[in-house]
Amino acid sequence: MDALTTLSRVPRRPPRADVALTALLCGWAAIEAVALPGPGALWQRLAFAAGVTLPLVLRRRAPMTVLAVIVVMLIVRVITVTGPETTTFPFPSLLVATFSVALHGRRVAFTVLGGVATVATMLSLFPLGYYSNKPDVGQVIILGFFVTGAWVAGWLIRVRVAQAEVEREAAARAASRAVAAREAAAQAAVRADAERADAERRAATAVTAERERIARELHDVVAHSLSIVAVQAGAAEELIALDPESARRHIAAARSTAREALTEMRHVLDVLRDDDTRAELLPQPTLDRTGELVDEVRAAGLQVELIVEGDRGTVPAGVDLAGFRIVQEALTNVRRHAGGAPATVRIGYREREITINVRNTGGPPTAVSHPGRGLIGMRERARLYGGTLTAEPDSEGFTVTARLPRDPS
Repeated sequence: MDALTTLSRVPRRPPRADVALTALLCGWAAIEAVALPGPGALWQRLAFAAGVTLPLVLRRRAPMTVLAVIVVMLIVRVITVTGPETTTFPFPSLLVATFSVALHGRRVAFTVLGGVATVATMLSLFPLGYYSNKPDVGQVIILGFFVTGAWVAGWLIRVRVAQAEVEREAAARAASRAVAAREAAAQAAVRADAERADAERRAATAVTAERERIARELHDVVAHSLSIVAVQAGAAEELIALDPESARRHIAAARSTAREALTEMRHVLDVLRDDDTRAELLPQPTLDRTGELVDEVRAAGLQVELIVEGDRGTVPAGVDLAGFRIVQEALTNVRRHAGGAPATVRIGYREREITINVRNTGGPPTAVSHPGRGLIGMRERARLYGGTLTAEPDSEGFTVTARLPRDPS
């Protein structure tokens, strides 16, 4: 019922339509007062015509008051002027006033009361003989029907207007929610873009850092190789006159080492390097030292099995270092993310490539909010030498598989 009592705001001034309707009904009543003979003086008839029509200009702002004025004017004229004689009935004004009460009444109770009071007034005039000297019940019923119809019409319009207002408000709320949802989606998209950009920056930073570290290690490899070349060349120089055969062997070893150093130098140029970092001229670890690494990991409490297959043969220093670092980083990840699960390290020396497989069987790794640089570093090392690296979880554990070519040139 609350929705039925709230319509559009009452205008501060009477609308032009109400002014025009009031003028039309007032003119009609004035013409009837002049043209049709009736009891009372002309001024009385004109005053009655004005009294039952002019209040209609305020029918929106004070509908109950307007209806009350019209009903009172009608009762006063019946009692004081007309008596039992037939007179002009303000039927149009009464219909408009009743319709306005049903449509514009502020309270539902007063609206219903206004309609009931109007009909009751008409019935009360019946015994006074207002309608004719011989009261006509049919005439009263007809008048009551039209007055009741006017009230019902106003009430139905009132209900429909209230429903339309509720629907409009619901549509406005739905539109507001839709706008809010679009804004939330846009903000979520902006946050997602920012997070994606941040993740890309972190990944790029990690790749750069790993490349710098790899470049420094390769720098050590190249420096170590050059130191070997210098030693071999010096030995060949000393033996060239005394033992030419031994000198040739030293020269061949120097040539081979120099070739490897040139290959590694090309790899150094492929990655970023911190020029301010001073390289230490120390030999870097190789796959041949994987056993020492496994012993260290076992001493730390991790169960590791090492399996080596095939003939090691000659392995380029850079590939040797990359393979060792991949095994080292994979075992570090087992300790960090697999809860120290048992692991197996399998190194296969093939004719054209070296395969490295590190697998733990303690279930999939625990999730981390920000992945570290381990996998990035391992992939960069494998890619640098033309190899590949895969890291895949399964229901039983996690497997890292690397393939490094023996000839990375």
